Formats: sequence, C-alpha cells, structure tokens
Amino acid sequence: MSGNQPSSGCAAPVTACRYCNHATLRAGQCTVCRQTSGCVTGSDEPDFPPMYWLNEDGKEDGFDYHLALLVAKELGIPTVQAVEDDYSKLPGLAVEGKADMVMGGYIPDDSIEGVTWSDSYLDFGQCLIVPRGSTIKNIKQLRGKTIGAYEDPAVIKWINDTIPDKKALVTYEGVGWFRHLEKRDVDAIIYDYPFTVEEIKPFSSSLQIAAFNLNESTYAIGIKQGNDAMRTAVNTALAKIKESDEYAELIKRYLPFKISKEVPEGSNTYTVQPGDSLGKIAATKLGTATAWKTLWELNKNRIPNPNLLETGDILIMPKAAEKVTP
Repeated sequence: MSGNQPSSGCAAPVTACRYCNHATLRAGQCTVCRQTSGCVTGSDEPDFPPMYWLNEDGKEDGFDYHLALLVAKELGIPTVQAVEDDYSKLPGLAVEGKADMVMGGYIPDDSIEGVTWSDSYLDFGQCLIVPRGSTIKNIKQLRGKTIGAYEDPAVIKWINDTIPDKKALVTYEGVGWFRHLEKRDVDAIIYDYPFTVEEIKPFSSSLQIAAFNLNESTYAIGIKQGNDAMRTAVNTALAKIKESDEYAELIKRYLPFKISKEVPEGSNTYTVQPGDSLGKIAATKLGTATAWKTLWELNKNRIPNPNLLETGDILIMPKAAEKVTP
C-alpha cells in the first residue's frame, strides 16, 4: 500500500453491486448500500518497511499489506489494490473515496476529519532506544535529558505528559533519523516498536533497544466516516484474525526480536517450552490461564509482543508473595 504517487484506486470494472444490484461501484464500494464488491483498496505510506514496501521481486510486501489480504479474505473479497501517498495525505484518500481502508501505522486520532477508526489491528508500545553502553535503562532516567521522537502528535503528547522533567524534545521526519542519536544530538529516542524493528538495523552496532512497551498503544484502520457497514465488517474480521495462527506468524515474520536472556538478579524464571504461550504457562504455573496478565506485566519491557515467544526464552515469574492478576 505504498509508492511515490497515489494510484487511481481499485481497477475493478464498474459492475452491478452484488448486494443491492445498483451499478454504482466506486473504489470497490457501492455508493448506495456502501457494501464492498470484488476489490478493496487500501492506502499506505510509500516504501516504509516493515509495514509496507516493494520487495526485491517488485511485489508488495509487509505486515500491513498481508493483514489487508487477511481482512479482504474475511470479507469475501478476492483482491487488494494498493493506493499510495505520503503519510499525512493517506486519510484524505478515504475521505475522497480513493481508498476503502487507510493503514500505515496510524494511532487513532479523532482530530483527523472525515475518518473513523477500526478496532486495533496491532497492539504495541513505544520503545526506548539508546546508544550502546548508555546507562539509561528506563524512562525514569530521562529526567534532564534530550529526547528524540518522530513527528507524531499522539506520541509527542504522550512524551510531554509522561516525562515533563526532560530537558528537551526534538522531533524528526523521514528515513534514517536514528543517526541523530548515533551522533548524540539527543540522549535517547522514543519510537513505535514496529518501525524500530527496521529503522534500527543500519545502527545495530551503535544503538540498542533498552525497553519495550513504555505505554499501551494501537494501530487502527481508517475508514471514511459514515461507512458504518464497512467499519463493522472490518472489526468483525480483525477480531477473528487476531486470534489466528496466521496473525501470529505475521508478527514473527515482520516484527521479529530475539528476547534477551538477561534478567534481574534474584528473579524467579521459567524457560519457554515448545508449544508454550503466556496463557498456557499461566495455567500450568499460576493456576489459571487468565493470569497471563501477571506474566505480561513482569516481562513487557523485555518482550515487544507475546506472539514473539520462542522455545528457550527466559520469562520472569512472580515470587510467592507477589499478587497474581486473575
């Protein structure tokens, strides 16, 4: 769902809507009953891995693209057509009827006019990136420090609210902005984990992720305001998809991270076994599967996403005196 200029939308021929039989399809959608026909159009930002890019074979790839395919499949739609534009212009494509779904790492923002948001398609948190060897391990240590962040209103607000005693906040845009941390223009960066996966790669010898899930955030799909049928259908599809093995595999494929085996001294630990999940471990070790929340709270700064657990990973376990969240 990206490129350097917008496409004209869905290339499907204009035929009668299979729901109400009106020949009023535009961008894959009937303008009378507002149901989607044989093609769904999705928009995303140009060449922005791991969410969307053209791979070495010239084919569309990325987490957003393959998630859109899963959503389309659940809606009974055989085709996803990419519509491409810059990040700031993507919601306008939905408003103009040039895209049925807007993706690209949008945290739901009610200030964007003409767009309503789906339920979450990806739960994540901001992560803390520091130079290798830095003594900064958590956001409490950012007092009096200069922080770098991407130009995103939701993130900027969160940083200002959460870290009021910082020295300064400097915002950036574009690819490669991690170089400002490498050059020590800032003391640390706070950034969405999904995009950090890719953007930190050129700086892997000089920068590292110190902590994950500094907050609880979500990416959602933007849909033209008033298209309640589409929004309901997308939400129903997402609920089913997020419980599937296919979704877990997308997380592992596009948002991978090798979890550190280092844990605080004196911690109770558990080594992940084949077939384990947080729910299964909680049921076996804590007596109820719903106590996975306790395991997550203990480990969320070490693990970007529960779907990334692998055999051999080390989890911090609650001590006998610690309260277990049911």
